Order: sequence, then structure tokens, then C-alpha cells
Amino acid sequence: MNPLFLKGANFFEAIEPPRQPRLHLAVVSHLLKGVPLYLETLQRVAHVDVVFPKPKSVSHETLEHLGERFQILIKNRNQLSSPEVVAAILNDYVRDGELILIDVGGYFAEALPDLIDRLRIPLKGIVEVTENGHQRYAAKSELPVPVMSVARSPLKSPEDYLTGQSIVYSSEVLMRQCHHILNGGNAVVFGYGKIGSSIAKALHSKNINTKIVEIDPIRAIEARSQGFDLLTKDDALQTSDIIYCATGNQSLCANDFSLVKNGAFIFSVTSFDDEMELPRANSSYSVYPVTEHIQRYERLGQYYYLANRGNAINFIHNAEVGPYIFLVQGECIQAVHYLSSHELPAGLHELPVEERRRLAHSWLAHFG
Repeated sequence: MNPLFLKGANFFEAIEPPRQPRLHLAVVSHLLKGVPLYLETLQRVAHVDVVFPKPKSVSHETLEHLGERFQILIKNRNQLSSPEVVAAILNDYVRDGELILIDVGGYFAEALPDLIDRLRIPLKGIVEVTENGHQRYAAKSELPVPVMSVARSPLKSPEDYLTGQSIVYSSEVLMRQCHHILNGGNAVVFGYGKIGSSIAKALHSKNINTKIVEIDPIRAIEARSQGFDLLTKDDALQTSDIIYCATGNQSLCANDFSLVKNGAFIFSVTSFDDEMELPRANSSYSVYPVTEHIQRYERLGQYYYLANRGNAINFIHNAEVGPYIFLVQGECIQAVHYLSSHELPAGLHELPVEERRRLAHSWLAHFG
């Protein structure tokens, strides 16, 4: 076993909570190289009845490996937004006990209000991993079950920071494959959240002229205080050679594509259905492949380049964040145990500070 994965396995063994034989899990997850350790640990803690891979981040090698031990169903966001579809799947695979959903991106948020009454077994709650998903659940006027959010945990901050760094790495590799480089152009980052700010700082460290589009006034002030000029969306699209979409909430609407500067590269940190209205743009432009992961969009003298069909570019290079991914997965495992062993009221919750400190101590003991 890879030394990093061996340490990860030892870390999971150290933090593994007692098995709960009546607990069942349905898990949304990326299917990349380190995921089997995480799913195998969850399987020892409870019954993992079904795994929903995020469609844009699937390693075929990992899919084949896990398919021998887990029931894997590939469904898109629209399908998992339907309470009828989700209930039919869960009722088919989960027959008794109680259920917890592990979500990555708010896939079940739309279905949730009408899902409860359609399930044969009680839904104990949901664990959500991402900021985008946190916002989807928080936007609900009322949550019928407790939702444990990992998104804003300080233990997730290292992963978010390194994700931003990996986005810049992947963008540079993809541009070089097209005989372009980052240096010499103007870059803009849409969204100055945890990942967007990391992207901006990584670009700045490479002496790239970088500006920010941010609609949240508090984050806009933070960006200004850290030396980044602010742009309006229209100015950014018309003047930027490199565009990073990092809002998780429709950075680019269909009409925005007509403003993109000729020759600009567009990169996303998440799926296109979260970040841009791409289907309408696809129908309005002629699209040509340039490399395996870059397409050229042309219309009436305008042209620009889109990476990975609008999906997260760091997954092209396995989205490596080193051992910090085990820290996030560890908090998810502990959140499942906490949710299942406590009677929490409906609404958003976080793992208590003392639980996070225990995880952090264990992680440091294994990874130093």
C-alpha cells in the first residue's frame, strides 16, 4: 500500500467509532484514489447500502475496485433532486434500522422536504461536506431533520486552501498544453471564499495580475484588505485573459458568455451545473476540441476556451491535497457517529469543538 494511504488507514483505525448495527448510510462521494479507505471505514461503522459517485469526479479504476464491494449508482443532480427518485432508490436498498445521508454538494436538499414521508425507515439526518451544499440546506425555510455541516469546520480549511492551489496547478498545465502560459495575462477570480481566496493568493505568488469579482460586501472588503482590486462582472469578462469561477453559485449566466474577451481561458472549481449556465452557451456557439480537456467556443468573431467542459479542473489531476483529505473524511465519520448517537433538533449543526480537537490530535500523531 502507498505509504500515505497506509498512514490514512492507521488514522481511520485510531478514530473509528463503535459499530452501530442498525445504522444505514447512503453516501455521495468523489470516487478518487483515496476514497476506498474512507468508504471501508464507514462500512465498519455502519451499513453502506448505496454510494452515489459525483459524476464529474470518477476514477474508472476506483469505480471498478469499489464496484465489487459496494452498490454504486451514478445519478445526476436533477435525479437526486426528485423525492420520488431518491425515495424509490433508498427504499429499494435500505430495508430496516435508521438512515443517515452523507452529501457532497447539497444533492438531497431539494428532495428533502417531501422525502421524509416517502421513506420506509426514519431519516436520522444528513452530513454535508461542502460550502455549496451548506448554502443549499441553509437556504431552506425549514429543515425537517438535523444536518451536520463539515463545510465551515476549521479542519476543512487546509483542504480548501490546497484545493485552490491545485486549481492553479491544473490551469497552468492545461494552458501549457495549448501553448499558452499564465504569465503576462490578466486573471480574475469570481468569488473570494475559502477556495477563491486561495486561488487568488497562488496567482499573486506567481506574479500574475489578479483581480476579484465578489458580491458579498464583507468578502469584498477582505479581498481589498489583502491587496486585490475589485471588478464588476462585465469589466472582468471583457478585460480578463484567465477566468476562475469559484462561487459555487452561477458565476456565469448564459448572457455573460457573449462578454468574454477573445482568447480567454475559463476554469471552474466545481461542476458546471453549479457554476455556469453552460447548456444555453453550448447551443449558441460552435465548439471545437483543442486538447483532451480544452474546447474552443466560437461565434461571430468571438472565441474563448473552456476547460473540462465547465467542470472542476483539479480532478483531471486527481485533486491532490495530500494527507489533509483524511482529516475531512475523519470529521465526516465522526459527524455520522455524533448524529446517530445524539437526539439533535432539526436544523444545521456542527461537530463540537472537543470532538474536532480529538481528531486534530490524532491526525498530528499519524501525519506529524
